[in-house]
Amino acid sequence: MGNHATPTAAYWAFFEHFNAQDPHGWAGAMSYPHVRVSAAPAQVRNDQPGARTASGVYPSEADYAAMAAEAGWRRFEATGWVRTQGITPRVVHSSADKVHLAGGWTRHRADDSEIITNRVLYVMTRTAEGWGIQARFGVDGFNRGAERSKESEAALAALARLMQTLEAGDVDNWLNCFHYPLTLVGAPGDVNTMNDAEEMRAAFGDWAGQALPINYTVDVLAAGVSGVTLAQSITRGDDSFRQAFLVADRDGEWKILAVSAIR
Repeated sequence: MGNHATPTAAYWAFFEHFNAQDPHGWAGAMSYPHVRVSAAPAQVRNDQPGARTASGVYPSEADYAAMAAEAGWRRFEATGWVRTQGITPRVVHSSADKVHLAGGWTRHRADDSEIITNRVLYVMTRTAEGWGIQARFGVDGFNRGAERSKESEAALAALARLMQTLEAGDVDNWLNCFHYPLTLVGAPGDVNTMNDAEEMRAAFGDWAGQALPINYTVDVLAAGVSGVTLAQSITRGDDSFRQAFLVADRDGEWKILAVSAIR
């Protein structure tokens, strides 16, 4: 369980222990349950651990450490990897017990050439033990310097549809603004997977069915070939909060794949 003094300390511990190939230390950088959501289409690997649920959630530190120990670092070393360098993170939203950090990393070979780079939205939470990474929303198709205005515009349009249907209280069309399974990250320790629209309706249909005025601002954090992370500040009726989104392209449809809210 994350026991770090600050969100950024947990962030840097993630890379320190990954580079040391230390499964238990790496697992200790997280808060649990922990989830990693990727904008890239799912890949089938033969090292997926049984402890990981179908939604990609690791229930406990022991589960994550077991995954890391079983999977090992062989697949990274096969590409020439020797270390991963995190980028300096930026605080996007914060409260006393939850922070959205815009970060990312680059994998390097021994000659310091780059293998791959990525941008990730890290959801940091504080428990009684300290700070850890509750969730990671990975763009997973990021290319430094690439022109991604088309993808950014598609993601912003997807968020606009979500807001329009929510403001109208149009539950059916609101539910169609998401890809499923959908990951929702709330208060520390609150990680939920909505497997389909009907599950989402049962959980949030009454809330979404209230037609209330909405005002919001939004920024693009990072954009890749099939995913974009967004940061939003929103007022809905008398309620104000902040959200981070992972918007993904699935078969030509840009929709929301993961959401984290800070109130």
